[in-house]
Amino acid sequence: MEFLNFLDTIKLPFELPILLHPVTVHFAITLPIIILILEIVNLFIKRPYLNIITSSFLFFVIFIFTAAFFAGKADGSHAFSLLSPEGQEELKLHKTIGMYLVYATVFVFLLKLLSMAIKKDAAQAVYMVALLVFIGITLKQGKDGGELVYEYGANVEAISKMDDKIMELEDKIDELETKLKECSPAKEESQQSTAQEVNSQPTKTETVEQQESNATLTVQSENIDQNATTDNNTTH
Repeated sequence: MEFLNFLDTIKLPFELPILLHPVTVHFAITLPIIILILEIVNLFIKRPYLNIITSSFLFFVIFIFTAAFFAGKADGSHAFSLLSPEGQEELKLHKTIGMYLVYATVFVFLLKLLSMAIKKDAAQAVYMVALLVFIGITLKQGKDGGELVYEYGANVEAISKMDDKIMELEDKIDELETKLKECSPAKEESQQSTAQEVNSQPTKTETVEQQESNATLTVQSENIDQNATTDNNTTH
């Protein structure tokens, strides 16, 4: 299966600009649909020149899909590190399907040439089914590409900047949590020493109670002395 990755191993001698992929993809999606419409029309009017037009368009589709693949590869390499793990997996799958679609363009083109050479209804039917399947997968690929942009933010500058700000905020939160953990032991020791000082000092209530008790004892002692003096005087 390694030979299927042959297209992915090709390195262009020049660097493609970013965001060229959406431009090429629009042609890659619409052109096969135009070919299908022409083929349906040709089923009824049966004009030889329509076969030449559709086969020429299919040959052109090969180059359009190849250009879309390499443009998407350039955009994907730029956006890959900024995507979430789920977005990265989606991007890998999107690239793989795009590569297979390039091979599929060659296959559909060969089927078209074969149907023109054989001129049999069965060959034409096989070609039409292959073209329909190819268009269906292409539309699905376009939908997945849109999800990469709108759901995962691939190559969206605003989302990239927002991700950078979120990362900065997360770093600041980590720093604050670290400082808070460092300050917590000192704070706990301070609270414990304060609690010990408070426990070692008598409360106001205890002080008042002690004063009242001392006053009561003093009054009782004075009363006892007075009673003793009175008793002595009576005896005399």
